[in-house]
Formats: sequence, C-alpha cells, structure tokens
Amino acid sequence: MFTNLIVGCSAVLIMAGTLNAAPGPLAHLPPPVQKGIRAQLGDGRVRSVERDDENGDVTYDVEIIRQGKTRSFTVGADGELIDSEVFVEELPPAIQQAIKTKVGTATLGEIDKSASDGEADYDVEMIGGGKTRNFTIDASGKLTDEEVFLAELPETLRLSIGKAVGTGTLDDITRSFESGAVFYDVDAIEGNKTVTLTFDAKGSLVSKQEDVALSEVPDAAQKQIQTLASSGKVISVAKVSENDVVSFDVDIRDGGKVKSYTVSVDGKAVLADAN
Repeated sequence: MFTNLIVGCSAVLIMAGTLNAAPGPLAHLPPPVQKGIRAQLGDGRVRSVERDDENGDVTYDVEIIRQGKTRSFTVGADGELIDSEVFVEELPPAIQQAIKTKVGTATLGEIDKSASDGEADYDVEMIGGGKTRNFTIDASGKLTDEEVFLAELPETLRLSIGKAVGTGTLDDITRSFESGAVFYDVDAIEGNKTVTLTFDAKGSLVSKQEDVALSEVPDAAQKQIQTLASSGKVISVAKVSENDVVSFDVDIRDGGKVKSYTVSVDGKAVLADAN
C-alpha cells in the first residue's frame, strides 16, 4: 500500500513516497499542514510524516529527501514552520565559525533552526568523549546555553543540586547565559512529574518550575488563563515558585502564533513573549 499508518499512544506515522503522485501521500493531512509541508519541500520527496499530540497541541514531524540529503522539519496544525534541520555549510559564516569553535575536535551532529521574534536560534548536537550534548547559538553567533553534566560542575553546585533533587531522579542540566549572569536549569523527576530547578552560579536555588493541569491552578488565575485562551488553545501551564512567590507561565497557541504569559495567583497577566 502507498500509505501505511502506525498508531501509537500519541503519534501517527505516515510513510510517504513522492509528493506529486495522485491522490498524494499527504491527502490524509489537514489542508494547512499540506500547504506548510509543500512550502518546505521544494523539489524534494517526502519520506515520512509523524503526527504528535502533546496535551492537545498537535504538530507534524516531517522527513524529506532534497538534493541528495535527508532532512527533517516540524510544522504546527496551522501549517506554520516551527523548526527545521539545516546543515553547517548552509549557515552564515559567523554562525558556522561559532559552531565549529564550540564543537572543536568533537563530532558535529544535527543542527535545528528555530525562530523567535524573527530571530533565528540554532540548537546544535555534538558527540565527544563518549557523550552527546546540545548547545544553542543565537543569530549573532553567541552561545546562549549548553548541556552540561553533574561531574563537570563545581562541588558547591553539585551539593546544592543533590540536596534539592533529594529522592528524585536527576535528568538534564543546562547552563544558560543571561545578561552576563550564569544559571543552571536542572530537570529532575519527582514521582510522575518533571520539575525544573534553577540555580545561580553560587549554587543558590533561584526558582522551581513544574507543569500542572489547568484544573490545579487557583480559581482567579484559572479564569484569567481561560479568558486569554478564548480564541486559541492552552499548550502548557507551569507553576513557578521564586522567592516564595508563586506564578504560572502559560503558553497559548493563537492565530498561528504561540503567546507566552505570566499569570499571578490573583489573576493578573503579563504578556511575556509572542512568536
């Protein structure tokens, strides 16, 4: 058969052949998604399309072959491009140099390009010393964050992380650089939830963040979130505890854009970002 469907818990994998064959391997997809895929395809050929549904936010991971290279990209349910795989030789010279300098003697892996507020970010994979890690370069070639491992950190920071994680399970650690300051985002698994603990360079716990259901949000904040999402869809809600103050970071997909808000316990909202 031309199209093969494999249904899992949250994804449908559509194996595809050439785009131009009638009725077309993408005919099963919503028209906006078809249009978004075609916009990226050019004279290439679709290998596969995987539909992913995460808490009601539907995206499509697409793999194509173009000019002899296999590459992938992701589009939203509205067909908008979310991110795309690129190759180092396709990038501006300053970005190429920044990536090559950071990778050094390690092996360069996949590079994914995404855009926020019209500015590109490049998430880069590198393999070295038997470990795979990722780092992010911004549009100017500046390193904005990088994956690190516990054994690489100063003892004071390691002790702080161990104390905060407690009986949980340590997952990823990301070192980020913000306005001259350095922070460490530590993902840990507590029960059936993943929490993110943020530490400063001295090892002090700055904030704790965990995904929550909308039903777990206090009434005033919940009502405000529902109002903000009246014409869109809530993608995620995260409870943030910082300096004994609790707030909620909310992502809402509306009109092809993801809008991020910070909502206080009493329902006051601030637009944090829109892209």
